[in-house]
Amino acid sequence: MNSGYDDISLEYGILSRELTVKKYAEEFTFLKVLGDVKGRTVLDLACGEGRFTRKIRKRGARHVVGVDISENMIGLARTAERKNPVGAEYVVCDVASLGKIGAFDIVSAAFLFNYASSQETLLAMCRAAYDNLKSGGKLAACINATPLYPPGNSDITRKYGYIIKSPMPLHEGNPVEYSFFSKKYSFRIVNYHWSKETYEWALRKSGFAEITWQTPIISLKGIQKYGVGFWQDFLKEPNFVCIRCT
Repeated sequence: MNSGYDDISLEYGILSRELTVKKYAEEFTFLKVLGDVKGRTVLDLACGEGRFTRKIRKRGARHVVGVDISENMIGLARTAERKNPVGAEYVVCDVASLGKIGAFDIVSAAFLFNYASSQETLLAMCRAAYDNLKSGGKLAACINATPLYPPGNSDITRKYGYIIKSPMPLHEGNPVEYSFFSKKYSFRIVNYHWSKETYEWALRKSGFAEITWQTPIISLKGIQKYGVGFWQDFLKEPNFVCIRCT
């Protein structure tokens, strides 16, 4: 099994910890949407190198399983687990063909759905999330921001370590290119644009209800370190939004 992330796993792992927006906006917003995980069982889809999987376990989750299509990413996650065990488990699998592997209280899906290149794949991913939840369970997802914030194709976000490039005007299923970079590392990934209506169609068709959208929130630490003004361009053209479903 291979994925685009197999070739950039090292760079992605480093930048996911270093980039300003990931430390002070993405992580803060997503964990807020995820909510209290103490004593809960959690399935972390598109877990990558285990960044959120480990944080979820450390925040008190009783049992956490991470799933990712990239063997290299899961390899990094398992290496981190061996070096500093937190009790997380990992599975290499394409989420769209995952099936039911358990009944979890919460499904976490940070940057999964935006990799669906067709509505059928998006629906399959949403169904995988739903099928692995207990009755009354919750899905917390982080996706690219294009359903709520059409990309401006500008350089105003360069100071945050990313640039977004997309066709104009943006249509359903169009590829959207994200470049992430620091002084030492960089990588590019391709996501796909789906409208808010398409996401909600796929989620509701899978069985979810009470769909709530969450725009980015800057942590107090991020505001204290950089000031309010620094974040204005990011809030105009963010790289992510979150969704909460029951």
